[in-house]
Amino acid sequence: MTDKLEDISKSGISVEIKDKEYELSVLTIGDLADFRQAIKGKRIKLIQENIENTEERIILISKILDSQINETAEMGTMSGVCFLLWKSLQKKQKDLTLKDVEEMIDLENIGEVSTILTRLGGKVANPTQRAEKRKK
Repeated sequence: MTDKLEDISKSGISVEIKDKEYELSVLTIGDLADFRQAIKGKRIKLIQENIENTEERIILISKILDSQINETAEMGTMSGVCFLLWKSLQKKQKDLTLKDVEEMIDLENIGEVSTILTRLGGKVANPTQRAEKRKK
């Protein structure tokens, strides 16, 4: 496996997950935007399935759409790791579905996969703090 970040960003890395070799690609800003949208989508779906009052549903959905997402915290969840792994795999293994990837990850390999994703660009700093630092 490659240790140089510039090599990883050019070609990705190969990893073995559950006795099968996969090619992982670098996560992009677009992938992280998709991740943010997926999180909001799941939250909206929960509200639609569990809140019967239409007015209350509209208010809650509106709050979700306007809310910030803590991507770093979400990346530590099982669903976050699966989604980001799927985005990374999707670039070279286009036939893999999110469900396929969810079946690849378990308690035995989630830590290792999470570490690999961080090396592929899955670590997100708070963009608001970076913008404030630039202003000073």
